[in-house]
Amino acid sequence: MVAWPLYAEQKLNKVVLTHDMKLALPMDESEGGMVTTMEVEKRVRQLMEGDEGKVVREVVTARKEEAAMALSDGGSSRAALSKLAALW
Repeated sequence: MVAWPLYAEQKLNKVVLTHDMKLALPMDESEGGMVTTMEVEKRVRQLMEGDEGKVVREVVTARKEEAAMALSDGGSSRAALSKLAALW
């Protein structure tokens, strides 16, 4: 994923996705918030072929596995939902 914020809270989302969660690469914007075709090509190539892309793919794979565990029988999401249902 590449992060190219356009409106409202998307700038915060870009920071969270690129720096905190390491799930995306940031797009370098020119003045006015535009992104050149060369920048798009550069980031896509980094995602597909570069070390930065490898790191992003590894993080995404790890988060995918964590989500699957949370949703499985006995996982944290199912346990939390069961507790909520019991409270109701």
